[in-house]
Amino acid sequence: MSNENEVKNDVIISFNGIDFKAEDLNEDQANIAGKLNVAQRELQELQSAYERYVILADYRELQVKAFSETVEEEAEEVTEE
Repeated sequence: MSNENEVKNDVIISFNGIDFKAEDLNEDQANIAGKLNVAQRELQELQSAYERYVILADYRELQVKAFSETVEEEAEEVTEE
């Protein structure tokens, strides 16, 4: 099993279902593969940040609505007195 992990660790990039190791690539391909890997990591981080943004925006909207309701209730109580 550790041998299998070592093989996966040697993989620089998987492309179209094919795993490529450093020795499989020329210098230009290795450079492009490195850039693709960086781009993929960055895109994953952006996706995660976007998902957090959506959740927080929804939560914020709920809190604004809850606050607004309490302010409206207080305003009604003041006008009733």
